[in-house]
Amino acid sequence: MRTQIALRNGWYVRQAEAGEGPLDVEALSGQVLGLREADAAEAGWLSATMPAQVHDVLLSHGLLPDPRVGRNAAECAWVAESDWLYACTFPTPESGGGPTYLRFRGLDTLATASLNGQQIGAFDSMYREYAVDVGAALAPAGERNALLIHFRSPVAHLDRLTPADPGAIPRHHWLRKASADFSPDLGVRPHWITVGVYRDVVLDVRDREWIDDLVVRTEVAPDGSRATVRVSAEVSRRQAWLHWSLTDPNGAVVARGDTEAWRPFAIDVPDPMLWWPHTHGLPHLYALSVQLTSEGEPCDERLLWVGLREVRLERQNPSTLAPAFRFMVNGRPIFLQGAGWAPVEGTSHCWAPERAGRLLDLAHRGRMNALRVWGEGAVPDEAFYDACDRRGILVWQEFPFGGGPYPEEDPGFMRNARAEAEGLVRRLRNHPSVLLWVGGSECQASGSGASGAPDPEARRLFDEVLPEICSRLDPTRPHHPASPDGGPTPNWPLAGDWHDTTATHTVPWASVPTFASAVGRVSPPAVASLRRFMSDEELWPAGHDPAITAPGQVAWPPMWGYRAADGAWEEVANTEGYCAPRSAEDLVRTLGMAHGEYLRDRIERERRGQRDGAPADARRCGGNLVWRLNDPWPAVSPSLIDDALEPKIAYYFVRRAYAPVLLSFERTADEISVWVVNDSPSPVRGTLHVRRMRFDGTLCAAATL
Repeated sequence: MRTQIALRNGWYVRQAEAGEGPLDVEALSGQVLGLREADAAEAGWLSATMPAQVHDVLLSHGLLPDPRVGRNAAECAWVAESDWLYACTFPTPESGGGPTYLRFRGLDTLATASLNGQQIGAFDSMYREYAVDVGAALAPAGERNALLIHFRSPVAHLDRLTPADPGAIPRHHWLRKASADFSPDLGVRPHWITVGVYRDVVLDVRDREWIDDLVVRTEVAPDGSRATVRVSAEVSRRQAWLHWSLTDPNGAVVARGDTEAWRPFAIDVPDPMLWWPHTHGLPHLYALSVQLTSEGEPCDERLLWVGLREVRLERQNPSTLAPAFRFMVNGRPIFLQGAGWAPVEGTSHCWAPERAGRLLDLAHRGRMNALRVWGEGAVPDEAFYDACDRRGILVWQEFPFGGGPYPEEDPGFMRNARAEAEGLVRRLRNHPSVLLWVGGSECQASGSGASGAPDPEARRLFDEVLPEICSRLDPTRPHHPASPDGGPTPNWPLAGDWHDTTATHTVPWASVPTFASAVGRVSPPAVASLRRFMSDEELWPAGHDPAITAPGQVAWPPMWGYRAADGAWEEVANTEGYCAPRSAEDLVRTLGMAHGEYLRDRIERERRGQRDGAPADARRCGGNLVWRLNDPWPAVSPSLIDDALEPKIAYYFVRRAYAPVLLSFERTADEISVWVVNDSPSPVRGTLHVRRMRFDGTLCAAATL
């Protein structure tokens, strides 16, 4: 039977000294085989448990200052300027009858691997999973092997590139690594460029036959009375057999059977229990168990959780023929409400399950039914998608591209881009929570020319390559070229999806877009959270006056600006309705309330779906996604939840604005209107009492509906 062994223990990490020259991997392999915890430190090796990136290892050994505090992160920049070595030993297992692979599930980013002194692979993308047949390099069964991974400095690699001309491709876009690592936008300066192993290294011992991939597609009858589960397998040999069973959410077996491994099969499900976003029903999951046998002997098996649901993206209103961007789930229009998902942890790309679980709890409690996985960060761990499947949270999945054009004429870049996209689609396409594929974040908008029209030379990846991959590997799920995209310019409010730039730009027709996929303003976390990374003097310097007396002046102290993205002050919400702040607590409250009120007003208008003063009619807007849910770093930011996992003031405004049945006011120059919006799965009946009162409590008018 196939076995997969995660190599997590017995690892060592050390810096590759400058001027060390070409690595003698044979000599190093001998040294690794002789490493013992007691004497490893003398040779410069630091013990580690995988997965762990270099910063994680150095922090665990007390060799770096806490990068979350003050300006300490700048003192850690040297880590990414160095080369690093990872090493471990492991015994050779008994053969399973088939090949043995090493699977590198997450290497960040430029790495060369050697086994027992023999190079087995060179890798250059953090977004790819690499599988290497190591049978010829393994020691005999029972003996130990030395695995060595050499990570080259991403900074030195980029420094060797010819400097780009102004307005050309960003230099870090030549390296297939998270764009957010090279920017202070998430709250760390000057940047935080990670290096090392961030997902498991797995020894994959295969039997004589194995399953390469399993593809599940679901179809739901228009009236919901029946569903079909279609399954196809990619296996190593066509002559094998599949034995399968489908179990419903209550534990009852719906069907079981046997089929030749090469032959697709379909399972009919009467009276299906459909998968719904949690705001509209229960996210029911069926269990599909598949076992591969050859000559009567089991060789491999898979267990998949299947959600019976259908998703359709409407780009045109069927009644008015106007541009639209709304999603139909199981034939029902669903208003998407949620937020952007940034990296969970700032110091490392290693998955942080407890932090992620807390964030998903808060998103669920905040009545969010969708999360937008941001293209400029790392792709979340499989556990994230499993959790969204169980919780009924839809995932707006962006490919890992963002913030400008890419070197599409470079064959190496395009080879990686294709392989990454194919791997991502194959990995996630069976998850019912994945709503659609999106080319990336602000790629089209950032690559546009001065006229605002998309540059055709910067769109081949998004208009040709990625759509072809999605169509070929996952034809039943919607695809969108990029976020934002649609209309005469990429960020056009009345077609496709739109990112709210009204903090710094005048945007006509933006009051009710067809879909708002990034809506945000900036505010600080609570004072208690600020104190976690600022001294008292940094929090509120002696004599600090927040009054703005000159153009371009900001109200917050210097350290607040240091822990914010460039230009963040321009993105705070309107504070004119509040008293002038005189302390850190006052400023947090003022900016937090303004942030929350802006998001509330935006959400309420988009849920009403009509411009102020327009009559009730078909809703134009298909959804609202706030930018963003979380902070990977302590920061003054657009997030709803700070780095300490504490909800900010704006979170509570958003939670209330996302209530299933919303009561909101609309004020124009002529009248005040009351709207009731029902986004619950069922009709709601009740009595609406409306009273207009003076400040002294005198009743002016009343109505009952």
